[in-house]
Amino acid sequence: MLVKTFAKYKNDGHSIWVQRSSHGLHNIVEEHRHDFVELVYVVHGEGRHRINQQCFDIHAGDVYVILPGESHAYVDAGASGIEIINCLFEAESVRTAYPDQPDTVRELAYVAPFFEELALLPRNLQLTHEQSSAVVALLESMIQEGKDMEPGFGMVNRLKLIQLLVLLSRCKLQQQSMQKQHRPLASGHEILVRRVRHHLETNFHRKITAASLAKEFTISERHLNRVFKQEMGMSITAMLQQIRIERAKHMLRETPKSIEAIALAVGFGDASFFTRLFARMVGSTPGSFRKQSKARKIS
Repeated sequence: MLVKTFAKYKNDGHSIWVQRSSHGLHNIVEEHRHDFVELVYVVHGEGRHRINQQCFDIHAGDVYVILPGESHAYVDAGASGIEIINCLFEAESVRTAYPDQPDTVRELAYVAPFFEELALLPRNLQLTHEQSSAVVALLESMIQEGKDMEPGFGMVNRLKLIQLLVLLSRCKLQQQSMQKQHRPLASGHEILVRRVRHHLETNFHRKITAASLAKEFTISERHLNRVFKQEMGMSITAMLQQIRIERAKHMLRETPKSIEAIALAVGFGDASFFTRLFARMVGSTPGSFRKQSKARKIS
């Protein structure tokens, strides 16, 4: 079995390595082990992930951890594939940030295990939309630091890694707090919203309206909109647009398809509207985004 080491990243001057990648029929990665910690955030898609011969379902919004020495592989990446952000680092990078092992880390689920036993790290965490946005923004800033390699980038990313682990620990605490409140109604709403979100993730390329979703889930349109906004902090339309734009970004980076073809593939019948929306949400046109992505790959 292939064993990956962190040495190659160190040789390039990186103490932490963060990257976006995708898995599916176009990119099958064989089962392997490594001598470092791998923290993964699922950006898009769903599938099954095998760790030490045990399979887990994974979905967009999931965070999971693979420990040094564990074997893992994506055994089912679904029809549309899985897009992830990997954060690779050695456990020592966390330990050196807390040389005196302050008591404050004991309540941090994603920090304390580095001073006790790594196996105690949470293996899976499902983030809310708001939490996901914060985590993705932080990971993307780490990716950019690694690409630019400005003076002090290694120190910056070590600090950002600690920030990431503390942020995830807080998300875990928030989740535990919500579970202790035992609110059946809220739990029912959460299940409904998760089902709707899953439907949007897997059918983003189709025509979807609040009315069609209300019919699909046998609930009034008004009630569905209210519950979704309450749980997710955004409307169904805004969530669908975000999913489509994220998928479009992936296709712009990874495929040679035309902008018109990509617009159609992610559910936009009007390429002009797609271009305007993309520019508003991303800050650049689809064409400029593609050029910037290619330039970063070359550099």
